[in-house]
Amino acid sequence: MRIRIIRAVLCLAGWWCDAAAASASDAAYATAPELLLFDEAVVTAASKHPQLVSEAPSSVTIITQDDIRRFGYRTLAEALQSVPGFYGSYDRNYDYVGVRGFLRPGDYNDRILLLVNGHTYNNDIYQQAHLGNDFGIDLEAVERIEVIPGPGSALYGGNAMFAVINVITATGTELPGIRPLVETGSFGRKRGQVTAGRQFGEQADLFASGSVLDLDGQHSLYYPEYDSPETHNGSAIDADAQRVLKLYVRGRYGEWALQGGANRYEKHLPTGVYDTTFNDPRTKTVDERWFSELAYTRDVSPSVSLAGRAFYDGMRYDGTYIYGSGEDETKNKDTADSHWVGGELRAAWYAPYDNQVTVGTEYTYHPAADQGNFDIGGDTYLDEDHSFSTIGVYAQDEWQVVPTLALVGGVRYDRFYDRLDRFSPRAAAVWSPTEQTRIKLLYGSAFRPPNQQEQYYAYDAEGIANLANSDLKSEVIDTYEVALEHQLPRGARARASFYHYEINDLIEQTEVPPPNDSVVSAVQYQNSASARANGVELQLRVPLPRSASLHSAYAFQDAQAAGGARLSNSPKHLGTLGLLLPLPAEIDAGLEVRVVGPRRTRSGERVDTAVVPNLTLNRHTPIRGLDVSASVYNFLNQSYSDPVGSEFLQEKIEQDCITFRVQVMYAF
Repeated sequence: MRIRIIRAVLCLAGWWCDAAAASASDAAYATAPELLLFDEAVVTAASKHPQLVSEAPSSVTIITQDDIRRFGYRTLAEALQSVPGFYGSYDRNYDYVGVRGFLRPGDYNDRILLLVNGHTYNNDIYQQAHLGNDFGIDLEAVERIEVIPGPGSALYGGNAMFAVINVITATGTELPGIRPLVETGSFGRKRGQVTAGRQFGEQADLFASGSVLDLDGQHSLYYPEYDSPETHNGSAIDADAQRVLKLYVRGRYGEWALQGGANRYEKHLPTGVYDTTFNDPRTKTVDERWFSELAYTRDVSPSVSLAGRAFYDGMRYDGTYIYGSGEDETKNKDTADSHWVGGELRAAWYAPYDNQVTVGTEYTYHPAADQGNFDIGGDTYLDEDHSFSTIGVYAQDEWQVVPTLALVGGVRYDRFYDRLDRFSPRAAAVWSPTEQTRIKLLYGSAFRPPNQQEQYYAYDAEGIANLANSDLKSEVIDTYEVALEHQLPRGARARASFYHYEINDLIEQTEVPPPNDSVVSAVQYQNSASARANGVELQLRVPLPRSASLHSAYAFQDAQAAGGARLSNSPKHLGTLGLLLPLPAEIDAGLEVRVVGPRRTRSGERVDTAVVPNLTLNRHTPIRGLDVSASVYNFLNQSYSDPVGSEFLQEKIEQDCITFRVQVMYAF
C-alpha cells in the first residue's frame, strides 16, 4: 500500500511538471485573459478586514463559486476536501471534516469555527459546525469560501483551533436576476432551488436563496456486524432518507447590512446507532438552525472606521430512537433547544508609521440551553436547563516595518461560563525577499471550551451511567508554522507549509468508577488526553491555455497521541488533483481525484486507502440563460469506508458507490 501511495504522489508530481512544461511552450499563455484566471484573491477573515491572500498572516485557500460549479461540489464538506490537509468522514447522519490529521470520533466539527459573512454559525450546545446538507445555505448562493487553517482564537475566541472557515454569500449586485434550478440524481434525489437578486441604485441591494431537497437514500445498505436473522441479515431497507429545507436572505442599504436564514435537516439512520433497533426507518434526527444579524459600518475619519453588529441565533435538535419491537418497543427522544443573542463592536485605525490596529469586543448571552432525554410515555433520563454568557476582548496590530517586511501581533481574552478564562496570542512575520515570494513565520494559540453536552449530559439507565462534569477545562492548542508562497512564471502559484502543533487537556469520554452499587458501568467526559503533530502541505495551481487550469495538493501529517500512538481516523497521506478543461460543443469539464491514505479505526483496525474520482460537465446551451450540468461521483465505483465513533457497533461505515447528479438552471 505504501508503494501505491508513493507511486500516486510521483504521478501527481509528474503531472505538475508535464503541465508546467507544456504550458511554458504554449504561446497562448501570453494572452491577457489566461493570466487573469489566477488573479490574486482578497480574504477578509484572516485579519477581520480585506487584504490580499499573499499579505495575510496565514496560509489562505479560497474556493470560488466557479470552483463550486465546475467541480460539482454538493456540500460545504465536499468543497473543503479540496484544501490541503483537509479530509472528510460520513457516518450516514452528519458530515465531518478533519484538518491536519485530527478528527476525533463524535467531535461534531467543534474544533473548526464556521462563519457566514463573519457571523459565527457553530451552535451553542454541541458547538457543531454544520458542513453537510445540514449547512443552512445553498452553495449556489455562495460567492466564495475563505479557508484559514491554523489557530484563530486571537481574533475569534473559542473553537477556532484548526481552522476558520468564512462562507461569503453573493449579493444582489453580484448575482442579479432570478435563477431557478431543478435537480435529480441517484437514490431518488429530487431538489429545487432558486436565487433572486436585485440592485436598487448605488446604495442598496437584496439577495435571497431557498431550496427543497428530498432524497430517498440507498434502498438497501448491508452491515456485516448485523448479519443474523434477528437483525434482517444485516440489510437496512429504505432507512436512509433525508429531507432538507433552506432559506437565506441578505440585504444592504447604505452603511447598514442585514442577513438571516433558517433551515431544517431531517435524516433517517440506517446504521443501528446507539444500539437502536436495526432496520427500523423511524430512527432519525431533525436539526434546525436559524439566525439573523444587523450590521453597521462607518468611516468616521480617513484613518478610523467603526463596525458594529447585533444578532439573534437559535437551534433545535430532535432525535427519535427506536428500541425493541412489538410490545417491548420503546420510543426514546433525545432533544436540545437553545437560542442566544449578542453583539460585537470593532474599530480599525490606520495608525502612523504604517500600523493598522484592530480592536474589538464581543458578547453573547444564552438564556436557556436545554437538553433532554426521555421515553415517550415512560421514564425521563435527562432534563437540563442552563444559562450562560461569553465575553471576549481582542486587539491586533499589523506593522509594515519596511516594504518587504510586515509584523503582526495580537491577543484576545475570553471568559466562558463565569469560570473559564483564556488569553489567546498570535504572532506573525511576512517577509517578501522578492516580488514573487512570500515567507510567513506563524505562531498562534487557540482553545475550545467544553460544550454543554460534555458538561451536563448525564443519565442512568439499566446500570449504565453517563456522569456530568461541570469542572471541565478548555482544550488548548499551540501551532507553529512556516509557509512559503511563490509566484511562478506564466501565472502559476506554489505554496509549501511546514507545521507543528501540540494539544493539551483534550476532552474525551473516559471510563470511571461507578458512583454507586446500582451502576455497572460509568463514563464521563474528562480532560484526559493530549496530542501532537508534524506535517507538510504542498499546493500548486497552474493556469493552462483556453481557460483550463490545474490544481494539485499533497499533505503529509503525522498526528500522535501521548506516548506516540497514532491517532484514529488520521491519514498520514492526502492528495488532490483537479483539472478544469474546455471540451468541444462548448462543454466545460471538471475532473477531481482525491486520495486519502490508510487510517485506523477506534480499535486499531486498518481502513484502506480511498481513491475517489469525480467528474462534472457543464454546458451553456444555445437557449439564452439555460445551463445544464451533469456530475458523476466516484465514477470508478471504488469501495471505501470511513471510521466512526463508539456509538456504532460498526468500526467503519462503507461510503456510496458510483452516483450521479443532473441540474438544469435558467437565469432571467
